[in-house]
Amino acid sequence: MKKSDWEDIDVNERRTDKVFFESSLLQNISDSIEFLKDETTEILNELDSTEFKQKIDEFDLEQFSENTVNQIDNVLDEISQFKDDVVEAQDLPDNVKEFSKNTKAYLNRDLIYVKKAQRRLEVSDSYYSSNRAIELCDKAIYVNEFNSEAYYFKGKALVNLKRYDQAIDEFVNALALDSDYLKARVAIADVNRLNGDFEDALDVYDSVLKINRESSEALKGKALVYADLGEYKKACNFFKKADSISHINDNSRDIWDLCMDKMD
Repeated sequence: MKKSDWEDIDVNERRTDKVFFESSLLQNISDSIEFLKDETTEILNELDSTEFKQKIDEFDLEQFSENTVNQIDNVLDEISQFKDDVVEAQDLPDNVKEFSKNTKAYLNRDLIYVKKAQRRLEVSDSYYSSNRAIELCDKAIYVNEFNSEAYYFKGKALVNLKRYDQAIDEFVNALALDSDYLKARVAIADVNRLNGDFEDALDVYDSVLKINRESSEALKGKALVYADLGEYKKACNFFKKADSISHINDNSRDIWDLCMDKMD
C-alpha cells in the first residue's frame, strides 16, 4: 500500500481503558468492581475535603478504611467463590489438580485464604460468614497442611456455629503444629467455658498464664468463668487485671459492671 493510501484511512482512537466482555455475566462482574473503585475514590476525596476534615476529630478513619477494604475484599471473594462453583475441583484431572496445588503453595496462596477467612470472621459471625471462613480455611489446608493459622481460624468459625467438639479438634491441630500458639490454647479454654466445663477452662487459662502472665485474653477468660460461677469478687479482680493490660471489649465490661453490682 502506498503512503498516500494510508493518509485516507480514518483511525478511531481508543478513548477508554475499559475492557468489554462478550459474556454478560463477566461484564456485570467487571462493572461491579469498577463501581466499587469509583465509589471508594469518591469517598476518599470527600474525606480529604477541608469541610469534612473539620468534622473528623472523633471519626475513626482507620476503622472506616479497614471496613471499606473488608467490604471490597468480600465482593472479590464472592466472585472467587462463584468461579469455584462453576469449575468444580472434581471435574479436573488429577495431574491438573496437583499442579494447581503446587502452584498455589509456591505463591503462598494459603496465606491469602487464611487472611480472607480472618476478615470474614472480623466482619461478621453469621452462619454464612462462618461457613465461608471454614471453606477458605479448608482451601488453605489443602494447599499447605502445616499452616497452623488455618486450623485456628477454622476452629473460631466452628465456635460461631456452636460446633464445639469440632472446634477443639482444630485448635488442637493448630497446637500440634505450633506448641507456642497461645491463641489456640486460649480458644480451647474459651470453648470449655462455653460448654460449662469451668474446671478444665481454668486449668487451660492457667497454662497460658504460666507462659505469659500478661495474657489479657486468659485473664479475661478467668474473669468470665468466675462470673458464671457467681464468684463476683474474683471475677472483678481478673477483669481489672485484664483491662490494665489491654482494654476489654464492651460486652466483657458489661459483665464486669454486673459483677460489681452483685458485690454491693
